[in-house]
Amino acid sequence: MAQMKKVAVVGAGTMGARIAVVMARAGFSVSLWSRSEQTLDKARSIVASLGAQDGVEFTTGLETCLTGADLVSENVAEDVALKKSVLKTVEQLVGSECLITTNTSSVSITLLASGLSQPQRLIGMHWFNPADTMPMIEIVRGEKTADEVCERIRDICRQLGKETITVNQDIPGFIINRLQYAMLREALYLVDAGIGSVEDVDRAVQRTLAPRWAAMGPMKLMDFAGLDTVEKVAGILLPALDNSDSLPAWLKQKVADNQLGVKSGEGFYAWTPETAAAAMRKRDETVKGLTGGSAADE
Repeated sequence: MAQMKKVAVVGAGTMGARIAVVMARAGFSVSLWSRSEQTLDKARSIVASLGAQDGVEFTTGLETCLTGADLVSENVAEDVALKKSVLKTVEQLVGSECLITTNTSSVSITLLASGLSQPQRLIGMHWFNPADTMPMIEIVRGEKTADEVCERIRDICRQLGKETITVNQDIPGFIINRLQYAMLREALYLVDAGIGSVEDVDRAVQRTLAPRWAAMGPMKLMDFAGLDTVEKVAGILLPALDNSDSLPAWLKQKVADNQLGVKSGEGFYAWTPETAAAAMRKRDETVKGLTGGSAADE
């Protein structure tokens, strides 16, 4: 197998720009594409702020971006039709040995691969925001993803200094988002029922669950609690946990009222550019402190 030299990052939003930074820092030649010059300008600012501008080419020409690529990271919006269209074009423009990855966080890899002439080439390479700070990448197999493709992506992640987990069945949300949304559903219920405030639910996770899970993870923590204790507590709690299959009406109203969070200046909290930037800095510092940086598996 030829050595990987060029990475094509398709989609230059925040995720795409930061993925480009990670790839450039690892020594790859990177081409970052967006159909919009405005999006590319924002991406240039992000890449420059992280000191990787010398390793990244910016282009609105998709064919230019893909020419000579050894790996493609697709990062367009979470729209099935759009992703299938882009991936089909990618397949037509890259060589037969080029790895094709999608950074979807929710769309079925099998569904996206169904539009390709060689569905075994596609694999999920799910990054987490911010891509340059978070230590892990979730590798997601489709029903037809080739074993060789999975192994090659795992090796590349090691080169990038990233740990990996592998999702062996193509289910909605994969592993990490399923875990995350199980907790988010219960967090929303606790606020909706008046059991805890937004602030107290956040602090409960930040000051107890998050540090412990960073140290061990839920399965190991159950070993330390004692599986007999887990069985007893589960018998009381599991029937009482929320099982809603939709968001609370008040949260849907926030969306309708354009109270979308940081992007609109108001969500659960009020935000200014300054407070949002400070919160992101704290997030990045906390992640780095808990993980000790982005060290890949030995």
